[in-house]
Amino acid sequence: MPRKFVTAIAVSTLIALLLSLVPSNSWKMNDIPTFQATHPIHLSEQNTLDLFTRVETHYNIKRIKWENSSIYVDLAVNSDQKVELPHVFYDFYGLTHDLFTLTDNVKQVYFRLLEVTDTTQDSKLLVAIQSSNENLPNPIKPLAELSDVEAYVRDTFPVRIEPYFYERISP
Repeated sequence: MPRKFVTAIAVSTLIALLLSLVPSNSWKMNDIPTFQATHPIHLSEQNTLDLFTRVETHYNIKRIKWENSSIYVDLAVNSDQKVELPHVFYDFYGLTHDLFTLTDNVKQVYFRLLEVTDTTQDSKLLVAIQSSNENLPNPIKPLAELSDVEAYVRDTFPVRIEPYFYERISP
């Protein structure tokens, strides 16, 4: 029994000595910090769609347009689909937060909710909201920190709700 114990100690010591001879500089160069700051995305026409693949909304995204540091986002609902105003504000603020925090060159966000019909190509405007990074607090609050998203959006951004929206949604 003592012979096996001494052999195990000798083998362990030999392995420890051999491992100490392995250069550790190559390992340190490959380490990536876990909480490393991410670089903002420089948005362009080529990568606009890539950014929106990460975004989740309650309603379908119909159109995205990038032009002169402004992004135009149209969400679409069908005429038979139920629309809830808190979801609209939630989608708007979520998109705005992501666009202003994940990118370095977005200056304005124009957001519209449209009602589309299957029979015609015509669509009706329900809600329009616009934001500019100049009228936002720095840093912009994450969505989880807001207790009442609807009130915050109404107080901070210009919101236009068409009368047809209220006609369409029965109280």
